[in-house]
Amino acid sequence: MSANTPEQAEPRTTESRAPEPVRVPGLRLVRLDRTTPEVALLREVLPRQRVAPDQRRFIDEAVHTLPRADDDPARHPFAVVLNDGPLTDRSAVLEACVGFGVVDRAGQLRELVDDPETAVQLRAFYIALEHQGKGIGRAACSAPLLDLLVAAIAPAATQIVLCVNDGNDMGERTYRSAGFTPNGRRHDAGEHGMQSVLTRPVETGSHPVPQLPEHR
Repeated sequence: MSANTPEQAEPRTTESRAPEPVRVPGLRLVRLDRTTPEVALLREVLPRQRVAPDQRRFIDEAVHTLPRADDDPARHPFAVVLNDGPLTDRSAVLEACVGFGVVDRAGQLRELVDDPETAVQLRAFYIALEHQGKGIGRAACSAPLLDLLVAAIAPAATQIVLCVNDGNDMGERTYRSAGFTPNGRRHDAGEHGMQSVLTRPVETGSHPVPQLPEHR
């Protein structure tokens, strides 16, 4: 699997263009609903990841959300990996695995959008604490990286939907910078509180390869 190409997919573009993504060399989204040595190592490492303590009221970590995804055929978990090629040893995975997310073909889509059959929901997405603030979250949510993954999982999808909790300002900034905008709906997440619904179109056309800004 080559860098920045989660799966092979037919190019699909829309008229609206997302903001220019941050460039992150080697950034990949690796599907975890596959049986490979790399996936086995990622599954071993992901439950150990943690987010910042003040983010835990907004985000459930992979130790909780990966088993839920495994039990639901509509949910497709993925790892955010900062490495050019397949990983073959645990130490390399510990260094390269920087985050997690789930693409859900069902979820609460009927409550979130007018056309749920043409949408997927991004859920449980996070970047691990030690890798935050580097633009990785924005790049992973931007076209074409996330969009190629979505196109492989749900070829009919034309929009990506997510919910962001009230007060999760960092998350909302990240999603907006990746091209997501509010669709005017609100979602009641129960004990997690109220959430705003954000969407953006699926774009799998030509985009710059993501790359981190140089350190100064």
